[in-house]
Order: sequence, then C-alpha cells, then structure tokens
Amino acid sequence: MIISPRIMVATLSLAVASAAFAQPTPEEIKQLGTTLTPWGAEIAGNKEGTIPAYTGGVKPPPGSSPGESKPVDPYPGEKPLFSITNQNLDQYADKLTVGTKVLFKRFPEYRIDVYPTHRSFGSLTDAQSKAALANANNPQCSTSPDGVGLRGCWGATPFPIPKTGYEAMWNALTHQTGTYTTRMRSYFVDSSGSQIMTNDGELFSDYPYWDQKVTPYQGAGETYYRFITKTVAPSRDAGQKTLIWYPLAAETEAQRTWSYTTGQRRTRLAPELSYDTPAASLSGAMNYDEIGLFAGRMDRFDFKLVGRQEMYVPYNQYKYLSMKTSDVLGKQFVNPEAVRWELHRVWVVKATRKAGVRHIAAERNFYIDEDSWTLMASDATDDAGKVFRVGLSNTKNQYLRRADGTAGMWNSVVTTYDLNKGQYLMSSMVNDPECYLKMTEGKPDYTYRSESMAGTGVR
Repeated sequence: MIISPRIMVATLSLAVASAAFAQPTPEEIKQLGTTLTPWGAEIAGNKEGTIPAYTGGVKPPPGSSPGESKPVDPYPGEKPLFSITNQNLDQYADKLTVGTKVLFKRFPEYRIDVYPTHRSFGSLTDAQSKAALANANNPQCSTSPDGVGLRGCWGATPFPIPKTGYEAMWNALTHQTGTYTTRMRSYFVDSSGSQIMTNDGELFSDYPYWDQKVTPYQGAGETYYRFITKTVAPSRDAGQKTLIWYPLAAETEAQRTWSYTTGQRRTRLAPELSYDTPAASLSGAMNYDEIGLFAGRMDRFDFKLVGRQEMYVPYNQYKYLSMKTSDVLGKQFVNPEAVRWELHRVWVVKATRKAGVRHIAAERNFYIDEDSWTLMASDATDDAGKVFRVGLSNTKNQYLRRADGTAGMWNSVVTTYDLNKGQYLMSSMVNDPECYLKMTEGKPDYTYRSESMAGTGVR
C-alpha cells in the first residue's frame, strides 16, 4: 500500500501530539502518596540499603537561624565511605555520568569522595502536595504538542510521573527552590591554573509558578522563573543589570532578556542573550542556556526520557562553604576535598539537536534528582562525537522554611568544565566573607520589571 505524504505527515503529527499529551494511568496515579511521594519520588530505599527511604528531608542543624547569611552544614562530622579514582574506576563506572567518566579520563588525579546518602530535600507542603496530585490527575496539565511549552499546570511538580523527556525537563525547570537574595562571586580557572574573579553581583529571584497568590498564566504568572542581577565588581561593570523572564508558553513566547548599561543609562531588550550565546560577565565560560545546567526554551533539541537510574552525583554541598575560595579551586578541577558525592536515583534525559537548527552541542545529557527534580549534572557532545562540556551542580537543600512552609533546593552554584580549552568556571559562589545566601519572603513584582532597571541601576 502506498501512503501519501499528506497522510504520513498527519500521522507523524498525531504521534508527536500523543507523546506530548501522554497521561499516567489510574494505577500509576494511585502510587502517588503511597509508594511514591506526591511529586513522584520513590519513597522506599534501594535493596542494597545504600539509598535510604525518604522520610521528609533535612531538619535545621544546630547553629542555624532564620537570619543566617550562609547555610550551616547539617552533616559536619561525616567522612567519605570510599573514594573513586582512576585505579578503581571500572568498579563504579556503571553509576557514573558520561561527563564524570570523561573527567576521570582527562585528569589522572581526579577523585570522587562518596559520602552516606541523605535524601534531604524538604517535603512539599500539604497544599503543594495536593497541587502535585491535581496536576497528575488533570488532563489539561500538559506540554504543548511539541513539548516546548507548559499549559494547565500550577503550584507544584507538573508531571510527577513523567512520560517524555520534555515532561521531565519541565519538572526540572519548575523545581521547588525557594526565594533568595544572594551576593555571589564567580571564578574562572584558566588553562594555566590561574584563578580570576569574573563577576561579583547581587541576585534576586522569583518563582511565580509556585505562588498561590499569582494568577496562573497571567501577568507574573506567564513566567515560571524570573531573576534580576546587579553587578558590583569589577568596577568597569559596576551597576550593570540583567533581567530574564522564562515563559511557560515557551512554544509561542520567547525568553525575554533585558540589559541595563550604566554608561548609556538605558535599558534594552537583548534577545541575543539566550541559547548558546556565551555570558560575557562569566568570561564566556558558560552559555546562557547552561545557567543552572539548563535554562530557556527547549525548541532546538529533541528530549528523550531514558529512565531512572542510580548514580553518584554531587549532593548536599554545604562543606565547601566553610573553605576559602582559593582552597576550593584547584588548578585543573575543583578540589576533591570540597565536593561531596552521594548515590541517588536520577532521571536521565538525552537531548539531540534537531535537524536544521544551530547549536554548538549535537547531543546533551541531563541528570535530574528524583526527590527534588533538580538538575544535578549535564554533559555536551560536539559534532565529532567528543564530550567538550561537563556541568556539575553544587546543590544545597534548604532546611529553613518560609512563612508558607516552602523549603526547596538551591542550585545556582554550577561548575562548568570546558574541556576544549582546558578551563573551568565555578559560578555564583558565596564563600567569600562579603557574600551571602539568604532566604526571603520575596520582592515586589515591580522588582522584576524592565522599567525598574534604570531607576535603580545608577552607580
């Protein structure tokens, strides 16, 4: 039988739409709140006992307080269970990400210190748990047919039982992270091992998607995340500001980025500051779509859900905060003494560049924590099939809660290895004495409007 091109196109379009709108079965939904948390994590530990059962997350440790400027380590006395080196790599290779194995191959002295696993993500509030269940039961909570946009979901994990790579990525993009005010510094280590501070700035972030006072998909609710940064140093850039809105209807709405320059005292829309455009304030060592390991629209890649696997990933990264920045940054890679690795279940998503579009990466892998839906690691492969970029997230679970009960995971500190140039960046560090990471109750909506940038950006 001969199938006409028109029928073939229609069939393929229907297949894409069906994949985008796949719904969990009633039997699967019954697992939420029983064998799975309402937001989709397996409650039970693994059979070996190396991953414990989920019991609600980390509790405030001694010495913590609502006004603290940096998180206190809840696990200060713990020692590594073992270390992974190039000498015993084969024994653990099946539980390492593609990028991590490449780091071992690149650096003979690279090492991973594996600590006891703590499932420290703070549980969602009752209202948020109900919202996650409502999303799972709502056929209108879905991606757009191409997977790029989100619709009909609100207030919690959109897809507790993901069926596609796009759904898993939307869970990551909208993960619960709380609201913070941050003074942070980013450091670049070049191929000679020299440490260079590339940016010193303030960050204010907002997550309208989780705010029950916001009208879904209207006004501020058109975005799932928005943030504004103000540069403090170097002096030549002091006062510059960047504002970014990430839309929910990303299939039709572009990421919106505004830039304020002190010399010109004007705000301009900067659509070029997206995708694989290098961020100039970070010495070009991180692209705009590598913020938080992935940020922005998903329209240049096809995202495939590989499945859930046990992997060693950086986790509960409180330890490095007590160290000097110069001691954290090694000449070729971050000091292994500063990085805590744990065994966790992660969702793996493979992204393949679409035909006819431009991006420096041909393929990308993403590894998403099952408890928090936070991106933990990533890697990128070029057209020659060579891994050239490795990203690792230095996450910290929040043990303090806002007035509405919200906790979350902070994952702004990202280590990005550029293997082609033999350099790496550690962005948004809060180690230095002048820096801080404070949970707040949020800023007024005007804070995240482009018209506010000029009025508050003069140095």
